[in-house]
Amino acid sequence: MLPRTLGLAILTITLFLHVHAEGGSTQTARTYRIVDTGVTTFFRFVRGNPDYGKNKFMDDKDGTVTDLATGLMWQKADSGRGMDWEAALKYAENLTLGGHEDWRLPNAKELQSIVDYARSPQTSDSAAIDPVFETTPIKDPEGNRQYPYFWTSTTHLDGRNPYDSAVYIAFGAAQGRMRGRLMDVHGAGAQRSDPKSGNPADYPQYFGPQGDVRYVFNYVRCVRTADR
Repeated sequence: MLPRTLGLAILTITLFLHVHAEGGSTQTARTYRIVDTGVTTFFRFVRGNPDYGKNKFMDDKDGTVTDLATGLMWQKADSGRGMDWEAALKYAENLTLGGHEDWRLPNAKELQSIVDYARSPQTSDSAAIDPVFETTPIKDPEGNRQYPYFWTSTTHLDGRNPYDSAVYIAFGAAQGRMRGRLMDVHGAGAQRSDPKSGNPADYPQYFGPQGDVRYVFNYVRCVRTADR
């Protein structure tokens, strides 16, 4: 990580983005302006595998899907109902599927790996995941069609009450209520957090400056390491 004190009025950063489409991919450049605030700004740069994030799903025809790109085997259908975080852990631990009993709740990085950012309720009228998977539709707080938030095993260690919240991934719209209106404030595939438990009668509710919808009783899609 390189520190850089902004000494000019404006610093510009050009990002080169790979845009994937049918028939190949193209590279496009976008330039952003950062106004000098008089504070030290830090930058972290990265390079790596151009195939990162490209899944190779195989339907195992036994209720499981294997991603040959990551070596992870997934539950094809989700839990079919929402539950709090502790119940989600128990659900995964007790699952027997495809002849396997070593299922677990995925961590945030694992679950993020199966998000399909080309899909969303707005763009494809579907969950943000490959159609080889089955995802239970739900209703949002206004009764509109929506797709669940999914628990991960990753606990938040910061905030006002450390350890009380866990990460979820939104496979539908990551909604919030702003200016009295329910909207997709973060986008499908967003990573947020919910309290690990609560009274079902108190949810859904809205939290934070963007009014994030908190369901708390989220869905589960279990994972295991595929047999080599």
